[in-house]
Amino acid sequence: MESLTHDTPGTPATSDARVPGPRVTLQVLRVVAVMHALSMIAQSALAGLYLSGKVDALAAHQINAVIVTLFDLVQVIAAVAFAWKGRGRFWPLWASLAVLVAGEVQVGVGLEGIVAVHIPLGVSIIAMQILLTVWLFRSDTAVARVRRPRGQRVR
Repeated sequence: MESLTHDTPGTPATSDARVPGPRVTLQVLRVVAVMHALSMIAQSALAGLYLSGKVDALAAHQINAVIVTLFDLVQVIAAVAFAWKGRGRFWPLWASLAVLVAGEVQVGVGLEGIVAVHIPLGVSIIAMQILLTVWLFRSDTAVARVRRPRGQRVR
């Protein structure tokens, strides 16, 4: 189980229960990121089924594309809440926006049937999402749970 204390350079160890910070918004972002990553992995599995000759998988791939796109938007909203309400780091918001924009391009090239772009872009998007999700759960990201001082810009 993860420790309830964490050290940040220049600050003493404190309990998460006493440190106001993006605890709730971080947890919401974590849950959304995991569900988003799982829907993306399912998307690649459905694409693989279709490419292996199971033509019916294309309909499921298209339906799941709507689910992935909804998670794109929900994740951006959760990242906004994490960055502003929770005063967490801003880079998960920028990463979530990048996934959203890339996802919209992905849908467009998929609908146009441009497989030479659709497949590598899909792999790249899944990699971005998994890296973001892993970062949100790393034990050394205690700094993600530490509230950013008002007015401080964090890169």
